[in-house]
Amino acid sequence: MANHDLESPLISSQLSDSPHLILSVPDSDFSIQQSNNIHHNHNPSPNPNTSSRNPFEFLGSDGLSVPAPSTLDPFKNDTPYIEGFYELIKIVICLPIAIARLVLFGVCLAIGYVATKIALKGWKDMHNPMPKWRSRLMCVTRGCARCILFSFGYHWITRKGKLAPREIAPIVVSNHVSYIDPIFYFFEFFPTIVAAESHDSMPFVGTIIRAMQVIYVNRFLPSSRKHAVNEVKVESFYNIY
Repeated sequence: MANHDLESPLISSQLSDSPHLILSVPDSDFSIQQSNNIHHNHNPSPNPNTSSRNPFEFLGSDGLSVPAPSTLDPFKNDTPYIEGFYELIKIVICLPIAIARLVLFGVCLAIGYVATKIALKGWKDMHNPMPKWRSRLMCVTRGCARCILFSFGYHWITRKGKLAPREIAPIVVSNHVSYIDPIFYFFEFFPTIVAAESHDSMPFVGTIIRAMQVIYVNRFLPSSRKHAVNEVKVESFYNIY
């Protein structure tokens, strides 16, 4: 047998004299097109649509034009313009409500901030639980947090299920999906939270979470994460006993 490599011909020279079997498979569309051309040769101006097939017909296209994409543009704003007397009346009615909600938010934030500053005044030992009279003063801030939720539109909060006692479940783990979550948990439980160190420098918020005996953690330092885990264990022990 001959050695075949990349440069060898596809058909050997020894087989060049032998007869070959050639199969020709006619295309049905091509044969129909040829027959149409034969039968319509007498027409001097044939219609090109009758002699060619639309390759985009299965996509719903007309001819060779490609249909426009049906996906929605997320960056396009389809909000209708403010037109008509009815829309103007809605703005006139809702604008004072929006101003009242904004004023309620500012007043509640100021009252809660002042109450928190008084509760923290002169308190140095923040590693131990907060004294009772300071905790009672923080109830004012918790009430302000509920009023802030009301100003944000959370008029009624429905609770489903039965909350486990603190002795059984001292740790609450939640997905932090919005800025509403910390406000609700502060009002509902007044817990000791785990937060990033950068939150301490935030105006108003830094003072309030400091009163919650926050456990600061640096996510990029393994030692800080280990220290936060130990602090959570200690706080859980205090909550149980």
